[in-house]
Amino acid sequence: MNGNKRITHYIKEVCGQIKNKEVHAAIRLELENHFAEKIEDYREAGYGEDEATRIAIAEMGDPVDVGRHLHQAHKPRMEWGIVSIVGILLAIGLVTLYSLHIAEDSRNLIGRQLVGIIIGTVVLVAILFWDYSKLKRYSKILYFGTMTLLLYTLLAGRPIAGIQYLDIGDSQLHFIGISPFLFIVALAGIFTDWKEHNRYTIVKLISYFLPPCLLLMLGEYEFAVLLYVGGYIALMIAAVPKKLVIMSYLAMVFAFVGGMVYLFAQPYQLDRLFHFLNTYLEPDGRGYITNQSLKAIQSATLWGQGFGASLDDALPALESDYIFAYMVYIFGPIVGIAFFILGVLLLLRLLQTIRRVKDVYGSLLLSGMIVLFFTPFFWGIFMTVGLAPPIAVNLPFVGFGIVHTVLQMALIGLALNIYRRKDIQPLTKAS
Repeated sequence: MNGNKRITHYIKEVCGQIKNKEVHAAIRLELENHFAEKIEDYREAGYGEDEATRIAIAEMGDPVDVGRHLHQAHKPRMEWGIVSIVGILLAIGLVTLYSLHIAEDSRNLIGRQLVGIIIGTVVLVAILFWDYSKLKRYSKILYFGTMTLLLYTLLAGRPIAGIQYLDIGDSQLHFIGISPFLFIVALAGIFTDWKEHNRYTIVKLISYFLPPCLLLMLGEYEFAVLLYVGGYIALMIAAVPKKLVIMSYLAMVFAFVGGMVYLFAQPYQLDRLFHFLNTYLEPDGRGYITNQSLKAIQSATLWGQGFGASLDDALPALESDYIFAYMVYIFGPIVGIAFFILGVLLLLRLLQTIRRVKDVYGSLLLSGMIVLFFTPFFWGIFMTVGLAPPIAVNLPFVGFGIVHTVLQMALIGLALNIYRRKDIQPLTKAS
């Protein structure tokens, strides 16, 4: 058996111990490069080709042991801490909605939410076992496709409660609310390409930021603008190495957003912000909803008013915007505090995951996803206690809504996928 055949046989035995076939090509290339370097060193020391090959293989060690070691180092891993916290949040959300379902028996909240969770679970599992890195090549298509659909929604969509919805057959999709998620996923891939080739410029940063931001502002759904701007800033801070570029960009963003708010914000939107700063200025007028939310929370005893208790229409959108206030009302502040702590723990787990992921694209995706997930999470809580302006926002895993639930499950599935493949990425990239 000549030297090349012996090396090929050795590598085949190593790969035979590694169950995850996705890393075989990368490991094979790494071992081939390693053998080539070793053999060249021994040949320069005066050994013949066959002898140099024999010594290099002997130095490498038993192929079965090497393969088992590489299998342990690069096998996919599940982040069970994230799975557990998400499961608890979903359970709390279901129980809260079931209580509201009993209190308002005219609506089938729990049944429809279960449909969303089942669909979301299927989506989560599908994303979990998919190679997310393949999404990067479609980043620009996703970016411009989302912008096209967003523009079409604004021009030809069906208005519902003052917001344009995208018509899909007999159904309407809140595409303006979904579009920030699509934009941030697309921009994570675009930023990765810029980072790998060191092609960042202020002009590029601004040119990719402005068009979606302008369209979202024209959609008159403030929270979509907030998500997009926050996600974009998170991606830029995670990707751009130069502080001067970051500071210049941030100055331009705040100047642009401030100017757009001044020019296009509706009077009721400015009033809502002003009265948030002084909730009690008009307790029965524009500060009414916030005051009602605070009263509902304050009226709860330590363990709440009990399962199935009704708020007697004191708050609008109890199943979505003010679901946290209802949760505290029926279960008490202890459960509300525990829910908040669970969110903080989930945030910390995801931040730890970012530090462990060596793939640039994966870490940028996670950075954007944290903003997309936790902005509505903490806003939905702070809004109910008067610490944030009232706005239409769906509390993740608790608020009612099939599309929102599926989208949130998809984000968690992507986060778990990135963590699961965190030890594969360096070799995959090397290949």
